[in-house]
Amino acid sequence: MNRTTTLQALAAGLMLLGLSGCTPQDEPVHLGYIEADWTYVAAPASGRIVEQPVTEGDRVEQGDFLFRLDSTAEEAAVSEAGAKLNQAIAQAEDLSTGARPPEIKRLEAQLAAAKARLEQATSERDRVLPLVEQGYAPKSQRDTVLAAYDAAVAAVHAAEQDLKVAALPARDASREAAQAATRSAEAAKAAAEYRLDERRTFAPVGGKVEEVFFRKGEFVTPGTPIIAILPDTGLKARFYVPETDLAKLKVGNTVSLTADGITTPVKAEITFIAHEAEFAPPVIYARHSREKLVFMVEARVPEGIGLHPGLPVEVNW
Repeated sequence: MNRTTTLQALAAGLMLLGLSGCTPQDEPVHLGYIEADWTYVAAPASGRIVEQPVTEGDRVEQGDFLFRLDSTAEEAAVSEAGAKLNQAIAQAEDLSTGARPPEIKRLEAQLAAAKARLEQATSERDRVLPLVEQGYAPKSQRDTVLAAYDAAVAAVHAAEQDLKVAALPARDASREAAQAATRSAEAAKAAAEYRLDERRTFAPVGGKVEEVFFRKGEFVTPGTPIIAILPDTGLKARFYVPETDLAKLKVGNTVSLTADGITTPVKAEITFIAHEAEFAPPVIYARHSREKLVFMVEARVPEGIGLHPGLPVEVNW
């Protein structure tokens, strides 16, 4: 029989005893039991537990380390994503700058050679043209030196343009593509780091470790509870009130709890009143059948008073 079934059976017995034991002259006393709102901590991914420093009965604070799953594959994925990000950044930086210094020097040398050929062609042109004008050289030689001069001028212009282009970064479209690749690599690295972080689980609330379902060395699947924590504010008194007493109670009211081993009554605040009856009476309500109409009520129990889940309590107000 599990914890829920046991508590439900206990509640039914306590309710019957309470209804049969009260008299009109008695102060209204209702029997109930202590219930717990457990916090079940599960792993968001599957894997084998390789580290688990807590056990039943340990006190944990919010944020305390609870367990870790094997993360060999996730660590490798983070390293791979980091390398791809560095590669993308380097490629983007390469496209945002001009040619490398050795390439620039080579183009400068080509420009210097073109200028030297231009000087030679200019000198040859200036020497030949007067001879052609004076009739000492054929006209065909004039055409040759002029063509050589024009070719030298064009070569210098081309070398100058090559040098300017080499100093420019890549085209806008290429640079945008490189920047997009960098952003994609950053997102992939963040996703890999997130999956690695999921291998370590921390306490979502402070409280006492009540039960450990899986231990170091065991394999777990996503969503399977591994540890149950009873939060500091996780205890509540659950009791049942007849229809005749229901109007006396409201959410926020205070009730008194007494139990074996507790010398002083404990004040608890009502946090919930059921909207429907736990046991349905006949369709036509007679006066004697109304007493069977009971409603569940829950009251939050203060911290550190020594009550435990399943403990019977008496409730009055």
